[in-house]
Amino acid sequence: MGLITSTFRMMYLTAYKLTLESKLQWIATAKMELVASSDEILSLGNDLDPENPAVKQLEARRERLTVLEKKLDLQMQEYQTRLDMVNAELQSCKSAVDSSIQSSFSYHF
Repeated sequence: MGLITSTFRMMYLTAYKLTLESKLQWIATAKMELVASSDEILSLGNDLDPENPAVKQLEARRERLTVLEKKLDLQMQEYQTRLDMVNAELQSCKSAVDSSIQSSFSYHF
């Protein structure tokens, strides 16, 4: 790869890396909100009679929140894997840029 191509590739990868990091941050925030909602549902259920139909509805909602949290975990793992791959590719591009610069600006007498 040439110097210009590697530089453009690094710019693209850096933008993609920032996008992935942003998505990971959003997922982490969503997970915290899910945990808070799940805890709130649990505390509401503790105040009611266990035979009350509302308790069963609360439990069903809590189970749905747990399923959603697992889906978010899977999505987070996928984005983290992509981020690791982007970081590895960025290192490769950086090496190519450094190599191109060194060969372009070295003088052989």
